[in-house]
Amino acid sequence: MKITPIKIRRINAGLHTVEAVEQLKISKSTFYKLEQGHGSPSAELIARMARVYNCTTDEIFKDFKITG
Repeated sequence: MKITPIKIRRINAGLHTVEAVEQLKISKSTFYKLEQGHGSPSAELIARMARVYNCTTDEIFKDFKITG
């Protein structure tokens, strides 16, 4: 299992997988796809991730290599 920047961010926030899924209000399959670097989250999900992981939306964009 590869370690992605967004996974490191979740771990640093002190969240287990189940907690993150519940707080982000997404399915486990979506969660696992995103943590493995497949696909990119919606703007709404990026905002929730920033709140749950205690970081900025810009940091989430960087983790997913999303450019404007």
